[in-house]
Amino acid sequence: MKIVDVRVLLPKDSSYYNKGKVSGNLRNRGWVSRTLISNPMSIYPAYAKERVTWWDPGQEDFAIEIETDSGHVGVCANFYGGAAACVIILSHYCRFLIGADPFDTELLWQQMYRASSPVGLGGLEIKAIAGVDLALWDLKGKILNQPVYKLIGGATKPDGIPCYVTVHPDRATQWRDKGFFGIKIAAPYGVESGLDGILKTEKIIRDLRESIGPAMEIMVDCYLSWDIEFTCRVADRVRDCNVRWFEDPLPNGWAASQYAELRRRVSPVMITNGNLEYHYKAFHHLIESGATDVIQPELSWCGGLTPCLWIAAFARPYGIPVVPHGVSIYPYHLVMALTDSRYAEWAAFGDGSAEVIKPFFGLLLDQPVPVDGRLRLPDTPGFGVRLNYEALRPFTLP
Repeated sequence: MKIVDVRVLLPKDSSYYNKGKVSGNLRNRGWVSRTLISNPMSIYPAYAKERVTWWDPGQEDFAIEIETDSGHVGVCANFYGGAAACVIILSHYCRFLIGADPFDTELLWQQMYRASSPVGLGGLEIKAIAGVDLALWDLKGKILNQPVYKLIGGATKPDGIPCYVTVHPDRATQWRDKGFFGIKIAAPYGVESGLDGILKTEKIIRDLRESIGPAMEIMVDCYLSWDIEFTCRVADRVRDCNVRWFEDPLPNGWAASQYAELRRRVSPVMITNGNLEYHYKAFHHLIESGATDVIQPELSWCGGLTPCLWIAAFARPYGIPVVPHGVSIYPYHLVMALTDSRYAEWAAFGDGSAEVIKPFFGLLLDQPVPVDGRLRLPDTPGFGVRLNYEALRPFTLP
């Protein structure tokens, strides 16, 4: 069996042909893109209020189809990469894919990785590889008539995957009685806000704890916008609120020594990180350095399922849970298959309301949603989802 064709697609409302403009594809992410959330650009007032003001087309989605001579087609809709990833796949990675055996995922991943070395395996290159890798796993599942999770470990959670929900603080209390074991809030304030931001963050956490009671977990996503001082001062002020973790508080990548020190100073609040690391070696460094309590690879950003299996193997001897970042179907198959991956993330859609629980990612059809806070995966072959072709258009090289 050989791969005979590779096709890529973009959202119909992509900004690829609208230079200098932000597409509807990015603007339509609801509260995620249009509300006050502290982020790495918050130190610049012109870009602090909405993340969409500084996002670029490389943060758009894209999709890929990989077809074999048997007629099987593996698909993936990847979260970010956009037209740049499509160009990389068609102009570069196709040389390794066409004519290859689709089951040779290790070989193909390594060839794409090594061929990317001269330009560096960073954001766009690794997101393109992730799209290919995830489509190959989908293809293998369809050929074998098995869901992907059964190819990598089987069902370790027969009662479904426990989920926490990520939401803006303004909507957090709505999710109290929906069955989720915890709520992760996106922090509106970071170092740019100084003491005022510390006090406001304390109030947000205290108000949330009071409103949801003692039985639900609270987590805080800091999105690289805090520093050691800000994190420690917030931790000191909310120690009686039983916060589970601070996620990605520090702005610099590969900050293993700083994270190790921060873990010691804010304990028992845990430190989680990794979702904005793109190289599997970075995860090994964080784990070996004692820089994290929970490791959070994003399958769509760090190269796909293949390297995430390596990352899970790194973490296991250290007893570090693997809780993938992201709310698409791909991390859920990994969580289902790994005993060390105990739960998964869900995210509120649109304005963050809890009235209707629906998928966050609009380019895929047949996505399962949590019921009473648990997500159950069907035994459909591959990842069990279809591309939403009504929202996509074919992409070809200029």
